[in-house]
Amino acid sequence: MTGPAVHTRRSFLTGGAAEASVHRVIAISDACLAVAGIICQTCGDACPEGAIRFPLRRGGPPLPVVEEDACTRCGLCAPVCPIGAIGLPERAA
Repeated sequence: MTGPAVHTRRSFLTGGAAEASVHRVIAISDACLAVAGIICQTCGDACPEGAIRFPLRRGGPPLPVVEEDACTRCGLCAPVCPIGAIGLPERAA
């Protein structure tokens, strides 16, 4: 038996009920400049929800971390990435 659909802010913005098994947030590939040791935070600056943050780390530039609960999948971060390392995974049907 299934329970009632869970309605969250994310489900409203993405058009469906929240499902823990469906990955709906952005994907940042290993081509990211920060992974290559180059300081770049353009995606975090472009995110209106602050869902991409860059915690400090020892031994290199901060790496992007996506806060899944804050990401609305608006896609504003993808076009500003200088090397196209950000993608929006396909939505589950």
